[in-house]
Amino acid sequence: MLNKVAVITPYYKENNEILRMCHESVLHQTPQTDHILVADGHPNPLIEDWSCKHIILPHSHGDNGNTPRGIGALMALAEGYQFIAFLDADNWYHKDHIASLLSLYEDTSSPICCSFRTYHSLEGLILNAKETDEDNLMHVDTSCIMLHKNASKLATIWALMPKTLSPICDRIFLAASKHFNLQMSSTKTRSVAFRSQYIDHYLQAGIQPPGDLKGLGEVEPAINYLFTKKGIDDCQRMMNFWPGSYLPKNWILPHIAP
Repeated sequence: MLNKVAVITPYYKENNEILRMCHESVLHQTPQTDHILVADGHPNPLIEDWSCKHIILPHSHGDNGNTPRGIGALMALAEGYQFIAFLDADNWYHKDHIASLLSLYEDTSSPICCSFRTYHSLEGLILNAKETDEDNLMHVDTSCIMLHKNASKLATIWALMPKTLSPICDRIFLAASKHFNLQMSSTKTRSVAFRSQYIDHYLQAGIQPPGDLKGLGEVEPAINYLFTKKGIDDCQRMMNFWPGSYLPKNWILPHIAP
C-alpha cells in the first residue's frame, strides 16, 4: 500500500469506554489505518478481540507513555509502515484527520505533518479554549503528529529522552525535529480531540475545573532540570543534543524557579 499508516497508542489504566472511543476513531479514518496499542504494564483483555496490533510491556515505565510510544513506533518502522502517527489513549481523532495529513504530505513532502486540536473536558464536552503556542506552531501535541519514514530518527527520541522530561515530552520532540532540520507542516485544522487535564483550558472556557488537574507545577521540575548541568549532560549523552536552545523563551521563563 502506497500510504501505509500506523497509529501508535500507549495506554495504562484508561477505562474501557475511553479506550474504545480512541480505537474506533482510528478505525473510522480513511484511508485504512492500522492501530498499534501498547500496554504500559497493564494490558486490557478486551483489546485482544479488537482489530489492532497489541504489544504488552511487562511493567509500567512512568514516563508519560514515552517508552511504549517509542517501542510501538520502532515496530511500525520494522514492519514497513510509511507513515507513523500518534494518539494518546484518552484522545480521539475527528473524521478525516489522517486523510488531511496525507494530503498535506502530498502537497509539501514534509517529513513531519501535524494538526491543531479541539479541547474537551474529561467527560468529552467541548471547551472553548486554545493555546497561542499551538496556533503559532511553537507547540505540537503528541496526538497531532504524523511522521514519514524519512523522519524515522525521531521515533527513538521518545525512548531516549531523560525520564524527568516526560511531562514536556512533546516539547522535547519538537525541539528534536528542529535540531535535525526536519521540515514540519501543519494543516491548521482542528482534527484531533484533546481530553484536557490542564486547569487553564477550563478557566478559559469559564468552567470550574475538576480536582486533580495539571497546572504549572507539572512542568516546572522538568524545565528546571533541563537547565541544570546534570540535565544538559544527560540530554547530550542520551539524545546527542540539548533541547533547551530550541524551546521558546516566552514559554520557558515563566516556569523557571527564581
